[in-house]
Amino acid sequence: MMHSPPLSRRLALCGLVAATWPAAAQAPRRKLPDTETTTRGGLSAWLTDPTTRYAHAVLGDAIEAGGFAVEQAGRQFHVTLPEEAVFEDRRVRLEDIDGDGRPEAIVVKSYLRRGAALAVYRIEADAIVPLAEGDPIGIPNRWLNPVGVADFTGEGPPLIAAVITPHIAGSLRLYRLQGRALVEVARLDGVTNHVIGSRDLDLARITDIDGDGRPEIVVPAQDRLSLTAVSFAGGRGRIVARAVVPSPIIRLEPMNGGAAVVHLQDRSTVTLALRPG
Repeated sequence: MMHSPPLSRRLALCGLVAATWPAAAQAPRRKLPDTETTTRGGLSAWLTDPTTRYAHAVLGDAIEAGGFAVEQAGRQFHVTLPEEAVFEDRRVRLEDIDGDGRPEAIVVKSYLRRGAALAVYRIEADAIVPLAEGDPIGIPNRWLNPVGVADFTGEGPPLIAAVITPHIAGSLRLYRLQGRALVEVARLDGVTNHVIGSRDLDLARITDIDGDGRPEIVVPAQDRLSLTAVSFAGGRGRIVARAVVPSPIIRLEPMNGGAAVVHLQDRSTVTLALRPG
């Protein structure tokens, strides 16, 4: 009697998903030259399979990732994308967004013809399988930059925050996992969290500026001439604090509370106090 392969393998063989399945040993893949390695919950993850098939260079060069690897318990598992897409990113974010106590992998997936989308993968004991994906922006050479994962609205479930087209008309949006989709639940336009061509993905920070237990997102305005704190408490985005700077912001240090250290294009460094008002 013949046994059917697991569902994830059958779907992958049909070309419906990019996934891996159990193997005695998977050979290490070549790392993306500037990939970061992230760790959480006994897992390590990094981007692999450098490729030049997507000529966008939003992160400073024309080399993107064709896959990523996750290592757990001494074993490596891989995701490899088809030729129609790349991972236009420098890190694989390990965050629990479905509430099962284990991190998922979150990464920016860019389609050669449809632009960037948020992609989430479930990391199982013996494989990585696609969990959910947001809608692509719709045209090539359009990118998004994730901010992070938190309960931004105060309603309980974790949400993914990302800035869509940060170099054009930056739109800070929140997404909730709903089945196999990432559904937008709130937005605020007119901000940015990336300088085009920079490898720094962290021009936004998640912090509680007023000590009320709900995190705000601290992010520059679109022109980078002010730093804003955005609250999504109650499900609606609004700016609750703002500080003006004399030169465009190019770097934002990690934050704890409302004190922000920013580096400016004129090579100066400024400490700002963001207070709700």
